Amino acid sequence: MERTFVILKPDALEKRVTGEIISRFEKKGINIASLKMDMIEKNVAEVHYEHVRNLPIFTEMIDYMTSAPVIMMILEGDNVINTVRKMIGKTSCYESDPGTIRGDYGFHRYKNLIHASDSPENAEIEIKRFFG
Repeated sequence: MERTFVILKPDALEKRVTGEIISRFEKKGINIASLKMDMIEKNVAEVHYEHVRNLPIFTEMIDYMTSAPVIMMILEGDNVINTVRKMIGKTSCYESDPGTIRGDYGFHRYKNLIHASDSPENAEIEIKRFFG
């Protein structure tokens, strides 16, 4: 069984759509193996978003991700990484199709409601980073 890591970002909590997002995963048959609400520390956010450090939005993104609590989850299921990535839509909410989480609830470039691991290797790294 494959595992993935998901963060419901501060804007998902602000918009009060976390229940709807979690419900989508449950209705799809994806197992929620672990779930917690917590703040992300700045140094952890900087490591997590290291891949965009050179973009002009990096500092703003780190400030956003550490500004309020987030919901972090470990999800399990067959082909769960690809399934979740299809469910959430493209990184930019502007480019996400209706019917995806970002397409239905988002309206920003990086305040895009949700993060999900993009590979089995990154899923394990991110699970260790946020769940120990």
